Amino acid sequence: MASAHPRRALSLLICALLLAACASPAAAPAATGATGGATVSASASAASAPTPAPTRLRVAYVTVASNILPMWLAQDAGIFDKYGLDVELLYVAGAAKVSEALLGGDVEVGATVPASAIGPDLEGAELVMVAAWANKMAFSLFVQPAIQSVEQLRDKRLSVTRRGSASEIWAGAILDRFGLEPERDYHFVAAGGQPEQLAALQAGGTDGAIIGPPTNVRARQMGLRELLSYQEYFLPMADVGLVTSRRYLREHPDVIERLLRAAAEAIALEFQQPERALASLAKWTETNDRELLEETLRFQDSRTDRTMTPAPVGMRAAVDELARSNPKAATANPADFFDLTLIQRLNDSGFIQGLYP
Repeated sequence: MASAHPRRALSLLICALLLAACASPAAAPAATGATGGATVSASASAASAPTPAPTRLRVAYVTVASNILPMWLAQDAGIFDKYGLDVELLYVAGAAKVSEALLGGDVEVGATVPASAIGPDLEGAELVMVAAWANKMAFSLFVQPAIQSVEQLRDKRLSVTRRGSASEIWAGAILDRFGLEPERDYHFVAAGGQPEQLAALQAGGTDGAIIGPPTNVRARQMGLRELLSYQEYFLPMADVGLVTSRRYLREHPDVIERLLRAAAEAIALEFQQPERALASLAKWTETNDRELLEETLRFQDSRTDRTMTPAPVGMRAAVDELARSNPKAATANPADFFDLTLIQRLNDSGFIQGLYP
């Protein structure tokens, strides 16, 4: 209703000018003034017009962990608002559940791992990953204090969360660089979770544990040795980023581009203002331990790609990881599950580089 008042004012002004013109034939110069007056009123009307309502967007995030930080930070810092987005962040545990929410129309976008797109696509669905800011798989290997070199891992028992997990994939690939092979030179033991891994290592039930933040902080506090650090040993792998349906991407490319811009700006804020990043981590993970938060942020920074563009080798690694449980992925082309057109455009235009003066 507020928009009706400028139009009514404009109508009254025009009527008044017409009456004035009829009343006096000498009012010809006033016609020029009338045109100018109408222009001013039109400008005022445009200026007072309500701004478009922000686009509502539901985004499911797959885990309560540091790799979701760009979404949390964009929400807390008002970056979504800056790009005209009214974002509702919804926790949906597990990649498969995020896929279901996307396919069911419960959310428009998922902040999730590539498997949320790859798995359904292999069955004929049309989900696609449009960017990935976490493009490294990294863990640390903690061992008993008596073990001082990788060579001493021979015939030792190393715990992972579960067989076939990311921690096992990382350990197998990294130890292969040292000429060690699983089962021949060392043995994996499934512990169930990182706290259980740490407990088994402390009790002497295992010789090493492949863990990440914040459990690695506890391991250091307990006097265990960090034989291999996540800061030095990592694997290229497309990890957490944004997944949507091909239909939504096709029909709303402007919305996805604005979301990508917001994510890129949040990542820049993560690097440039660590205190704000720590505050968001503390809020969303409900953690107040400063040491744990700082280690978690350090870990996240180490695997965050500012370009948000996964490399072909990282995309291949993501597909290969899924192939361990889904044979259809073994022969799939990784490029079929990624559409990096928009994020590449933001890089090529200089937008993302411009966030780092």
